Amino acid sequence: VVNQVRLYVRGISVLYDSNNPFHNFDHACHVTMSVHKLMKRVVSDGTQTSDEESLPPAEQELHDTYGILTSDPLTLFAIVFSALIHDVDHKGVSNMQLAKECPELATLYRNKSIAEQNSFDISWDLLMSESFSVLRQEIFKTQSDLLHFRQVVVNTVLATDIFDKEMGDMRKERWQRIFGKNSPSSYIDSVHLKNTRATIVLEHIIQASDVSHTMQHWHVYIKWNRRLFEEMRLAYKQGRMGADPAKFWYQGELNFFDNYIIPLAGKIGQCGVFGVSSDEYLNYALSNRAEWEMKGEAVVKEMIEATGGEDLEATTKSVEGTVKDSEETGGEEDPEATPKSVEGTGKDGEASTGGDPE
Repeated sequence: VVNQVRLYVRGISVLYDSNNPFHNFDHACHVTMSVHKLMKRVVSDGTQTSDEESLPPAEQELHDTYGILTSDPLTLFAIVFSALIHDVDHKGVSNMQLAKECPELATLYRNKSIAEQNSFDISWDLLMSESFSVLRQEIFKTQSDLLHFRQVVVNTVLATDIFDKEMGDMRKERWQRIFGKNSPSSYIDSVHLKNTRATIVLEHIIQASDVSHTMQHWHVYIKWNRRLFEEMRLAYKQGRMGADPAKFWYQGELNFFDNYIIPLAGKIGQCGVFGVSSDEYLNYALSNRAEWEMKGEAVVKEMIEATGGEDLEATTKSVEGTVKDSEETGGEEDPEATPKSVEGTGKDGEASTGGDPE
């Protein structure tokens, strides 16, 4: 089994394009380690009663630990697996551009989460190959296990698609319904609520991990920021992006912090499962945002010089339609979300836990 795990990871590693400065196997490893770090910090589901709070610390931990994340090995493995595969075969461009370059994929996935679904399908096909029969037997004890594992992986990988408005609106509504000020306390013990809470936590773990460089030390943030800038500028030089990222990168990063990173870091704390560790993510996000505001223009100038100077011309006809997304996100890709690979997702896109997670 261990040997097949190693072979599978090796097989996944070569499915990442090493020519991508950012979306490569190094990024997959960074996200995977970030997921593992966050999962280790899950301490509570935020719903413990006053009676549970009065218990001795060791016994209280058993009562207030979020069961699905600390007791379900299959779900734990599914989240780590998702992090490893989430950007397999990434082309170094947004979903909008990918649809133009690979119309067959756009058709297959109905123009929804094209890159994400492609990553899942390629990785799943490899796992289902004859070479990994022993590994599958270890992961899937039953058909129910297989379906549950697939469902969690699909939901988790698709959660990295953050720019689809329909899915984004659904997630915001669900967040308010479950974690908002007016969420009914009578739902606390319902299996449906626990499953929904679990799904939201899983999504936030992968989303935060996918951009974890923005919530770590400044030098880590700058390292990955440079790589993403390089990848986007390479796409521009190849005529695969409509605007030179040098023109909007400084302000784009500020917008990305304000509109996505800082709110996401705040929700990591608000969902109530990460304890005081959640403060670390928000504090680093705020610190990096402040430092970028002071130093970012100089950093961008250095990155421009390192990638060919100010007056770049696309080598082929520029692709229209990518400017808006890049300006809003500071260069992050433009995903979307749903079809072929979403088979089996539950109501609201939740991953069923197969029972009370606690």
